[in-house]
Amino acid sequence: MRIKAFFVFVILSSILVSCSLERKIAQSFVKDKQVKSLLLFWPSQLFKENLKTKVLTKLDSLNPQGLDSVLYSRSLFLQNINDSIFMGKLKKSMIDELNAHGYNVYGSEQLEEFMDLKDSSYVLNLSQMQIEEYIYTATVQTPQELDYYFAGIDLNAINLNSWFELKRNQVPQEKYPVLYSSYFIYDDSEGDFFRSSKSGKMSYRYKVDSLEMKDIYHLAELAGKKYATNFYDYMLNIFVQDKLPEDKVPAFYYHYNRKAKALQTYYNDMFVEMDPEK
Repeated sequence: MRIKAFFVFVILSSILVSCSLERKIAQSFVKDKQVKSLLLFWPSQLFKENLKTKVLTKLDSLNPQGLDSVLYSRSLFLQNINDSIFMGKLKKSMIDELNAHGYNVYGSEQLEEFMDLKDSSYVLNLSQMQIEEYIYTATVQTPQELDYYFAGIDLNAINLNSWFELKRNQVPQEKYPVLYSSYFIYDDSEGDFFRSSKSGKMSYRYKVDSLEMKDIYHLAELAGKKYATNFYDYMLNIFVQDKLPEDKVPAFYYHYNRKAKALQTYYNDMFVEMDPEK
């Protein structure tokens, strides 16, 4: 038993040493106050898709080639979104947050100025953005006596999908996966379960606080801030991986909470890596 305990101690010690090394590397990235440069490209078009196919009629199905136009014209929000306002809010929010994380952001109109830096700064291309309008079915539940009661509520929802391409200036041999991010908002609701005095059945009674256009533009601001934070975290974790010994794989994905000035692990709101060939 003592031998087993000794081996467990050795394994735990090696894990702790490895994690300690990772955190020290991550902390060195955060403590580096040297301004980093980033060339940022934006999409020329904001794609919109209405997924509420229930608004279609049998007559609509006779012209399948025009279904997208019909769905768009019957959307609650998509047809009212001003692309320039939406993109403007997202762009400002993202650049402000990148600046706060220590990045000097260059736009496409500053390409020559960026190239004159003659360093290996990164280039981030927000290659595509898509807004989807759909119905989100929220499930609510409540314990009653010895049972649980469930109800489904159909709510209007907006989903924002974004795909990023990452490159490194003057380092063409480095290849990176496509980085994907998705955020959504939906109607707010409030209600309670109640039992009918006549039938004895449980029902759910609720009221909906519907989405407004201001909520969708606020989504743009929140998403821009998230994109900047996720990019910083992605660079942070690449740095940790590069500085570790070749035979070591990071045990954690690190997130830097800028306001709390603290490193965090087990962060689940990050860029999703995708195969660029698919």
